[in-house]
Amino acid sequence: MELNLIRLPFLKIKINKPHHTRGQSFVELALVLPVLILMFLGMVEVAFFIGRYLDVLDLSREAARFASVRDPFAASGDLNCSTTDDLNFYYDTSCMLSPPSGSASCSQSAFCNGFNPYIVLNPATDDVVITAFTALESAVHVQWPLPNHYWAWSNVDFATGTDLNLNANPGHPDNFKRDCQGNTVRSEPYYTPAKVATELINSPTALPGFSDPKKGKGFVAVEVYYCYSQVLGLPLLTDFVPNPVQIHAYTIMPLPAAQPTPTPIP
Repeated sequence: MELNLIRLPFLKIKINKPHHTRGQSFVELALVLPVLILMFLGMVEVAFFIGRYLDVLDLSREAARFASVRDPFAASGDLNCSTTDDLNFYYDTSCMLSPPSGSASCSQSAFCNGFNPYIVLNPATDDVVITAFTALESAVHVQWPLPNHYWAWSNVDFATGTDLNLNANPGHPDNFKRDCQGNTVRSEPYYTPAKVATELINSPTALPGFSDPKKGKGFVAVEVYYCYSQVLGLPLLTDFVPNPVQIHAYTIMPLPAAQPTPTPIP
């Protein structure tokens, strides 16, 4: 018995992949790959920036912690980070941001012996601002030091060993008032008497004891202004983000030595 097999044409379908699709894939890869590389490099740059910001923030905390247990009225000491027997409250607090003793970053011998192996402060653009506050009855009564009501690291003349913060000369460098491109962007430090009263004394979330108007209070604020230069310097990124860009970190802590004292009865 002879069987006639029926051959169905659709069972023998041969799929021919066009050659041009392979070339199209290479074109798409060539277009997408640079974008992916730029995104990756951008993420690397952001990681560097975050790392430097955390370094600056940690240094501001160390400086505020150092200042919180010292006398803010001891401001007549020398301008040298390596001496410990002659306290200068404001300058010695800024010394926490100086390079470690013996490191290659110690370009200024008077500003050396600190906890900062990560960044190098530039006297032309960077700054450390320190302010002490004496508060009573829900308001700040005095902002130290006088006469400028703040102390700025950029106002120290290392060439002559002079602290310009001791006078009210309006020609002070005051780097913190400008951004890294030299544009004036502020006229006073971040922490002002009004901000301290609003955020730390009269705020509903104030720490226990800080909101008691009958108790005198003292605070010390440390602000760091650091110009961060991009590590990779990507052309597209620098078109949108200034290079260098300013990092501003700040810390405020209680300062018992700045609390008001009762007037003695004669």
